[in-house]
Amino acid sequence: MKNERTSRRRGKRSRLRPFALVALFALLVVTAGLAWAASWRGFRPRHIEVIGNTRVATARILAAAAIDPHVNIWLQSSGGMTARLLRIRSIASVSVHRSLPNRVTLVVSQRVPEARLVAGDGSCAVDRRGYLFPLQPKDDTLPAIVAKRRSCSERRLPTASLTMRLLSVLRRADAAGVALAALTLDRYQEERGTLADGTLLYIGDGTQLERKFAEVQALEKRLHSTWAHIKALDLRAPSTPVVVEGKKVEGGGLSSVNATKDRGKRALLRSPVKISSNHLRGVSKNRRSGDPPRGSSPNHSASSP
Repeated sequence: MKNERTSRRRGKRSRLRPFALVALFALLVVTAGLAWAASWRGFRPRHIEVIGNTRVATARILAAAAIDPHVNIWLQSSGGMTARLLRIRSIASVSVHRSLPNRVTLVVSQRVPEARLVAGDGSCAVDRRGYLFPLQPKDDTLPAIVAKRRSCSERRLPTASLTMRLLSVLRRADAAGVALAALTLDRYQEERGTLADGTLLYIGDGTQLERKFAEVQALEKRLHSTWAHIKALDLRAPSTPVVVEGKKVEGGGLSSVNATKDRGKRALLRSPVKISSNHLRGVSKNRRSGDPPRGSSPNHSASSP
Protein backbone atom coordinates (compact mmCIF):
# COMPACT_ATOMS: atom_id res chain seq x y z
CA MET A 1 0.00 0.00 0.00
CA LYS A 2 2.77 2.41 0.87
CA ASN A 3 4.52 1.73 -2.41
CA GLU A 4 1.32 2.44 -4.31
CA ARG A 5 0.77 5.82 -2.53
CA THR A 6 4.36 6.84 -3.10
CA SER A 7 4.15 6.00 -6.77
CA ARG A 8 0.95 8.01 -7.12
CA ARG A 9 2.53 11.11 -5.54
CA ARG A 10 5.51 10.79 -7.80
CA GLY A 11 3.21 10.50 -10.80
CA LYS A 12 1.31 13.69 -9.86
CA ARG A 13 4.52 15.64 -9.35
CA SER A 14 5.85 14.50 -12.70
CA ARG A 15 2.63 15.59 -14.42
CA LEU A 16 2.59 19.03 -12.65
CA ARG A 17 6.24 19.79 -13.36
CA PRO A 18 5.68 20.85 -17.00
CA PHE A 19 2.82 23.20 -15.97
CA ALA A 20 4.98 24.76 -13.27
CA LEU A 21 7.67 25.42 -15.82
CA VAL A 22 5.14 27.02 -18.17
CA ALA A 23 3.75 29.16 -15.35
CA LEU A 24 7.22 30.27 -14.34
CA PHE A 25 8.06 31.14 -17.92
CA ALA A 26 4.80 33.12 -18.28
CA LEU A 27 5.56 35.01 -15.06
CA LEU A 28 9.00 35.90 -16.33
CA VAL A 29 7.54 37.12 -19.60
CA VAL A 30 4.92 39.26 -17.83
CA THR A 31 7.55 40.71 -15.48
CA ALA A 32 9.81 41.52 -18.38
CA GLY A 33 6.88 43.11 -20.23
CA LEU A 34 5.95 45.26 -17.25
CA ALA A 35 9.55 46.32 -16.80
CA TRP A 36 9.72 47.26 -20.47
CA ALA A 37 6.41 49.13 -20.30
CA ALA A 38 7.51 51.02 -17.20
CA SER A 39 10.63 52.23 -18.92
CA TRP A 40 9.11 52.82 -22.36
CA ARG A 41 9.21 56.49 -23.30
CA GLY A 42 5.83 56.25 -25.02
CA PHE A 43 4.03 56.07 -21.66
CA ARG A 44 5.67 59.19 -20.30
CA PRO A 45 3.31 62.20 -20.05
CA ARG A 46 3.33 64.24 -23.24
CA HIS A 47 -0.17 65.75 -23.33
CA ILE A 48 -1.45 67.31 -20.07
CA GLU A 49 -4.77 69.16 -20.19
CA VAL A 50 -6.47 71.21 -17.48
CA ILE A 51 -10.25 71.66 -17.62
CA GLY A 52 -12.53 73.81 -15.48
CA ASN A 53 -10.09 76.44 -14.22
CA THR A 54 -11.12 80.08 -14.46
CA ARG A 55 -9.79 81.45 -11.16
CA VAL A 56 -6.48 79.56 -11.01
CA ALA A 57 -3.88 79.82 -13.76
CA THR A 58 -3.10 76.63 -15.70
CA ALA A 59 0.62 77.05 -14.98
CA ARG A 60 -0.06 77.07 -11.25
CA ILE A 61 -2.22 73.96 -11.47
CA LEU A 62 0.44 72.08 -13.44
CA ALA A 63 3.10 73.13 -10.95
CA ALA A 64 0.97 71.98 -8.02
CA ALA A 65 0.10 68.65 -9.67
CA ALA A 66 3.85 67.97 -10.07
CA ILE A 67 3.49 65.35 -12.83
CA ASP A 68 6.94 63.88 -13.49
CA PRO A 69 7.68 64.06 -17.24
CA HIS A 70 10.20 61.21 -16.97
CA VAL A 71 7.94 58.65 -15.26
CA ASN A 72 5.25 56.43 -16.76
CA ILE A 73 1.82 58.02 -16.27
CA TRP A 74 0.44 54.73 -14.97
CA LEU A 75 3.04 54.62 -12.22
CA GLN A 76 2.30 58.13 -10.93
CA SER A 77 -0.24 58.43 -8.11
CA SER A 78 -3.47 60.17 -9.08
CA GLY A 79 -4.28 60.47 -5.36
CA GLY A 80 -1.06 62.37 -4.84
CA MET A 81 -1.88 64.75 -7.67
CA THR A 82 -5.35 65.35 -6.19
CA ALA A 83 -4.01 65.99 -2.71
CA ARG A 84 -1.49 68.52 -3.97
CA LEU A 85 -4.07 70.38 -6.04
CA LEU A 86 -6.54 70.57 -3.17
CA ARG A 87 -3.99 72.65 -1.26
CA ILE A 88 -4.96 75.49 -3.60
CA ARG A 89 -7.78 77.16 -1.67
CA SER A 90 -9.78 78.15 -4.75
CA ILE A 91 -10.13 74.50 -5.87
CA ALA A 92 -12.99 72.46 -4.41
CA SER A 93 -12.44 69.08 -6.11
CA VAL A 94 -10.18 67.38 -8.65
CA SER A 95 -10.42 64.29 -10.84
CA VAL A 96 -7.46 62.82 -12.73
CA HIS A 97 -8.02 60.95 -16.00
CA ARG A 98 -5.28 59.02 -17.86
CA SER A 99 -5.59 57.68 -21.38
CA LEU A 100 -3.26 55.76 -23.68
CA PRO A 101 -0.60 56.25 -24.51
CA ASN A 102 0.55 59.41 -22.69
CA ARG A 103 -2.35 61.80 -22.00
CA VAL A 104 -3.31 63.15 -18.57
CA THR A 105 -6.43 65.29 -18.04
CA LEU A 106 -6.98 67.24 -14.81
CA VAL A 107 -10.60 68.26 -14.27
CA VAL A 108 -10.92 70.84 -11.49
CA SER A 109 -14.01 72.25 -9.82
CA GLN A 110 -13.46 75.71 -8.37
CA ARG A 111 -15.21 77.40 -5.48
CA VAL A 112 -17.88 79.95 -6.36
CA PRO A 113 -17.61 83.17 -4.30
CA GLU A 114 -20.79 84.34 -2.65
CA ALA A 115 -19.43 87.47 -1.00
CA ARG A 116 -16.32 89.46 -0.21
CA LEU A 117 -15.17 89.14 3.38
CA VAL A 118 -13.52 92.30 4.72
CA ALA A 119 -11.88 90.93 7.85
CA GLY A 120 -9.37 92.09 10.41
CA ASP A 121 -6.50 90.57 8.44
CA GLY A 122 -7.46 91.67 4.93
CA SER A 123 -10.00 90.75 2.29
CA CYS A 124 -10.88 87.41 0.71
CA ALA A 125 -13.70 85.63 -1.07
CA VAL A 126 -16.08 83.32 0.77
CA ASP A 127 -18.35 80.69 -0.75
CA ARG A 128 -21.70 79.33 0.41
CA ARG A 129 -20.11 76.76 2.73
CA GLY A 130 -17.76 79.24 4.35
CA TYR A 131 -14.55 78.34 2.50
CA LEU A 132 -12.15 81.26 2.12
CA PHE A 133 -9.92 81.88 -0.91
CA PRO A 134 -8.19 84.79 -2.70
CA LEU A 135 -10.15 87.57 -4.34
CA GLN A 136 -9.99 88.47 -8.01
CA PRO A 137 -10.76 91.83 -9.66
CA LYS A 138 -14.08 90.51 -10.96
CA ASP A 139 -15.18 89.86 -7.36
CA ASP A 140 -15.47 93.61 -6.68
CA THR A 141 -19.13 93.48 -7.65
CA LEU A 142 -19.94 90.96 -4.91
CA PRO A 143 -21.62 92.15 -1.69
CA ALA A 144 -19.22 92.76 1.18
CA ILE A 145 -19.38 91.26 4.66
CA VAL A 146 -17.47 93.33 7.19
CA ALA A 147 -16.09 91.48 10.23
CA LYS A 148 -13.55 92.45 12.87
CA ARG A 149 -12.27 88.92 13.38
CA ARG A 150 -9.07 87.85 11.60
CA SER A 151 -10.51 85.21 9.30
CA CYS A 152 -8.93 85.35 5.83
CA SER A 153 -5.88 83.38 6.97
CA GLU A 154 -8.16 80.44 7.78
CA ARG A 155 -9.30 77.86 5.27
CA ARG A 156 -12.93 77.71 6.38
CA LEU A 157 -15.20 79.67 8.70
CA PRO A 158 -16.63 77.84 11.72
CA THR A 159 -20.20 76.76 11.03
CA ALA A 160 -21.56 78.57 14.07
CA SER A 161 -19.58 81.79 13.51
CA LEU A 162 -21.18 85.23 13.27
CA THR A 163 -19.83 85.61 9.74
CA MET A 164 -21.73 82.49 8.65
CA ARG A 165 -24.81 84.06 10.19
CA LEU A 166 -24.26 87.14 8.02
CA LEU A 167 -23.88 84.91 4.96
CA SER A 168 -27.27 83.41 5.72
CA VAL A 169 -28.83 86.87 6.02
CA LEU A 170 -27.23 87.86 2.72
CA ARG A 171 -28.75 84.83 0.96
CA ARG A 172 -32.19 85.52 2.38
CA ALA A 173 -31.99 89.14 1.27
CA ASP A 174 -31.02 88.06 -2.23
CA ALA A 175 -33.88 85.54 -2.31
CA ALA A 176 -36.27 88.34 -1.35
CA GLY A 177 -34.97 90.55 -4.16
CA VAL A 178 -33.07 92.97 -1.90
CA ALA A 179 -29.53 93.51 -3.20
CA LEU A 180 -27.29 94.38 -0.28
CA ALA A 181 -23.95 96.02 -1.05
CA ALA A 182 -22.51 95.51 2.44
CA LEU A 183 -23.50 93.81 5.68
CA THR A 184 -22.04 93.72 9.18
CA LEU A 185 -22.92 93.38 12.87
CA ASP A 186 -23.08 96.43 15.11
CA ARG A 187 -21.92 96.64 18.72
CA TYR A 188 -25.17 94.98 19.82
CA GLN A 189 -24.62 92.04 17.44
CA GLU A 190 -27.49 93.14 15.22
CA GLU A 191 -27.34 93.15 11.43
CA ARG A 192 -26.75 96.45 9.69
CA GLY A 193 -26.19 96.89 5.96
CA THR A 194 -26.44 99.17 2.98
CA LEU A 195 -28.13 98.96 -0.38
CA ALA A 196 -26.20 99.54 -3.59
CA ASP A 197 -27.41 103.17 -3.71
CA GLY A 198 -26.05 103.88 -0.22
CA THR A 199 -29.28 103.57 1.77
CA LEU A 200 -28.53 102.32 5.28
CA LEU A 201 -30.58 99.40 6.60
CA TYR A 202 -30.91 98.67 10.30
CA ILE A 203 -32.10 95.07 10.15
CA GLY A 204 -32.00 93.95 13.76
CA ASP A 205 -31.49 90.61 15.48
CA GLY A 206 -32.07 88.28 12.52
CA THR A 207 -35.77 87.64 13.15
CA GLN A 208 -38.64 88.20 10.69
CA LEU A 209 -36.18 88.70 7.85
CA GLU A 210 -38.68 87.91 5.10
CA ARG A 211 -41.05 90.53 6.43
CA LYS A 212 -38.31 93.11 6.81
CA PHE A 213 -36.97 92.62 3.31
CA ALA A 214 -40.49 92.79 1.91
CA GLU A 215 -40.83 96.07 3.81
CA VAL A 216 -37.75 97.43 2.03
CA GLN A 217 -39.27 96.75 -1.38
CA ALA A 218 -42.63 98.19 -0.33
CA LEU A 219 -41.07 101.38 1.01
CA GLU A 220 -38.94 101.83 -2.08
CA LYS A 221 -42.04 101.65 -4.25
CA ARG A 222 -44.12 103.96 -2.06
CA LEU A 223 -41.34 106.53 -1.69
CA HIS A 224 -40.11 106.28 -5.25
CA SER A 225 -40.36 110.00 -5.92
CA THR A 226 -38.39 110.93 -2.78
CA TRP A 227 -36.18 107.84 -2.51
CA ALA A 228 -33.06 109.79 -3.46
CA HIS A 229 -33.44 111.77 -0.22
CA ILE A 230 -33.88 108.73 2.05
CA LYS A 231 -30.76 108.16 4.14
CA ALA A 232 -31.76 105.12 6.21
CA LEU A 233 -34.48 102.60 6.97
CA ASP A 234 -34.86 101.22 10.47
CA LEU A 235 -36.57 97.83 10.18
CA ARG A 236 -35.87 96.48 13.64
CA ALA A 237 -39.58 96.77 14.37
CA PRO A 238 -41.03 95.67 11.00
CA SER A 239 -44.57 96.66 11.96
CA THR A 240 -43.41 100.27 12.43
CA PRO A 241 -40.57 100.93 9.94
CA VAL A 242 -38.77 104.23 10.38
CA VAL A 243 -37.55 106.31 7.45
CA VAL A 244 -34.73 108.82 7.95
CA GLU A 245 -34.18 111.61 5.43
CA GLY A 246 -30.69 112.75 4.59
CA LYS A 247 -27.77 112.30 2.26
CA LYS A 248 -27.07 108.74 1.18
CA VAL A 249 -23.70 107.13 1.75
CA GLU A 250 -21.46 107.26 -1.32
CA GLY A 251 -19.64 104.29 -2.81
CA GLY A 252 -22.07 101.57 -1.78
CA GLY A 253 -21.68 102.24 1.93
CA LEU A 254 -18.87 99.78 2.68
CA SER A 255 -17.23 102.12 5.16
CA SER A 256 -20.47 103.29 6.71
CA VAL A 257 -21.60 99.90 7.95
CA ASN A 258 -18.66 99.85 10.34
CA ALA A 259 -18.72 103.52 11.39
CA THR A 260 -19.97 104.47 14.87
CA LYS A 261 -18.56 107.99 15.37
CA ASP A 262 -21.54 109.96 14.10
CA ARG A 263 -23.93 110.90 16.91
CA GLY A 264 -26.97 110.55 14.70
CA LYS A 265 -25.98 107.00 13.82
CA ARG A 266 -25.48 106.09 17.46
CA ALA A 267 -28.88 107.51 18.27
CA LEU A 268 -30.46 105.48 15.49
CA LEU A 269 -28.86 102.37 16.92
CA ARG A 270 -30.43 103.06 20.31
CA SER A 271 -33.93 104.05 19.38
CA PRO A 272 -35.77 105.57 16.41
CA VAL A 273 -37.64 107.94 18.75
CA LYS A 274 -34.40 109.73 19.69
CA ILE A 275 -33.58 110.97 16.20
CA SER A 276 -36.33 113.45 15.58
CA SER A 277 -33.70 116.07 14.77
CA ASN A 278 -32.72 114.07 11.66
CA HIS A 279 -36.09 114.77 9.97
CA LEU A 280 -37.52 111.44 11.03
CA ARG A 281 -40.61 110.54 9.10
CA GLY A 282 -42.80 107.54 9.72
CA VAL A 283 -44.65 105.94 6.84
CA SER A 284 -48.08 104.43 7.36
CA LYS A 285 -49.45 101.88 4.97
CA ASN A 286 -52.79 100.18 4.55
CA ARG A 287 -52.32 97.36 2.05
CA ARG A 288 -55.91 96.21 2.30
CA SER A 289 -57.52 99.52 1.43
CA GLY A 290 -54.75 100.67 -0.89
CA ASP A 291 -54.63 104.11 0.77
CA PRO A 292 -51.63 106.24 -0.17
CA PRO A 293 -48.86 106.65 2.41
CA ARG A 294 -49.35 109.36 5.00
CA GLY A 295 -46.61 111.22 6.85
CA SER A 296 -46.80 110.91 10.63
CA SER A 297 -45.31 113.00 13.39
CA PRO A 298 -41.51 112.95 13.82
CA ASN A 299 -41.63 110.72 16.88
CA HIS A 300 -44.10 108.14 15.64
CA SER A 301 -44.57 105.80 12.76
CA ALA A 302 -47.82 104.05 11.96
CA SER A 303 -47.89 100.29 11.83
CA SER A 304 -48.87 98.23 8.88
CA PRO A 305 -51.12 95.13 9.10
